[in-house]
Amino acid sequence: MIYVFLGTDYNIVKKKIDDLTNSLNINNIIKYDFSETSIRDILDEVNYIDLFNEQKLIIVSNFSFKKLKEKDEELFKKYIENMNDNVIIIRCIDESLDERKSIIKLLKSKCKIEEVKKLDYKELHEYVTNMLKDNKINATYNQIKKILDLCEYNVDYTISEVEKLILYKYGQNELYDKDIDDVITRSTEKEIFNFTENVLKKDIANSLNSYNVLMSKKKMDEILLIDALEKQFRLLFQTKELRGKMNEVSLSRSLGVNPYVIKKLYPYLNNYSNEDIANILYKLSEMDKDIKINGYDKKFVFESFLINL
Repeated sequence: MIYVFLGTDYNIVKKKIDDLTNSLNINNIIKYDFSETSIRDILDEVNYIDLFNEQKLIIVSNFSFKKLKEKDEELFKKYIENMNDNVIIIRCIDESLDERKSIIKLLKSKCKIEEVKKLDYKELHEYVTNMLKDNKINATYNQIKKILDLCEYNVDYTISEVEKLILYKYGQNELYDKDIDDVITRSTEKEIFNFTENVLKKDIANSLNSYNVLMSKKKMDEILLIDALEKQFRLLFQTKELRGKMNEVSLSRSLGVNPYVIKKLYPYLNNYSNEDIANILYKLSEMDKDIKINGYDKKFVFESFLINL
C-alpha cells in the first residue's frame, strides 16, 4: 500500500505520518529523502526481498510529483499496478496534485491520498488545547490564545513552541502565564513591530523593555533597529500626506504595505506634525553616523534616544 500525505504545515503532516507509522506496527523502517534519492532506488528497495523477508515500511520525505521524470513516472506507475506487501508513506511537498496526470488518477484509485488542510485559528486553538490535555497539562482558553498570539498563528512555529512548553512542564499539571513568558519565544518580526509601536507611543518604559528583549534574546544590532524606526517614521509621514487623497486599501497598495500596518498607524497621525517626524528622522540619521563613523557606544546612543522620546 502507498499513502500520500499532502500539506504545507510540516508538524501537522509529521504527526499524521507518526500516528500511521505507529499503527502499522512494522519494525523494518527505511527512510529516504527524495531530494537526494531517485524513485528507481526507492522502488528497488521496496522490491528487494532480504534474508528474513520482513515487511518494510518506506518513508519518503520531500517528494514531488512535479519533479518526476517521464521514465521514473512510468516506473512508478508499473509498481502501483503491481504493489507488494511493503508499505510506502510519501510526504509530498507539492502545493496541489495535478488531477489530469495519469499517475495521480492511478494513485487515487489504488492508494490512499490525504490532503492535510491548513488549520484556521479555531482549529489551531483546539489542536494546541488537545496537545496540552494529552500531556495532562491544564491550560485556560486565554492562555492558549496568548500562545497563539505570541506565535503569530503560524501553525508549525506554534506546535514547535508548544512541544518545548510540554517538555518544560514535564511532571507538572498546572500551566502559568509565567511559564508561557519563559518558554514561548516571540518571533523577531513581531518583537520589532512591538518595539516600533512603543516608540510611536513615546512609551519609554516599554520601549526600553522591548529594546532589551531584542538585544538579549534576539541578538539584534542597534543599526537594524535604527533602520526599522526610520522606515516606520517615513511610512508615518507618507501616510499623513496621502490619507486625505485615497482610502485605506488604495493607500496600502500605493505604499506597498499590508493594510493592517496602515491601520495601526492611524492613531498616531495627529500626534506627530511633519516637523516632528523630520526631527526624529534627523536624530536617527545622527545616531547611525555616531555609531558607524564616530564609534560611539551603540547601547549608550540608543538608550539616550529612547529616554528622550
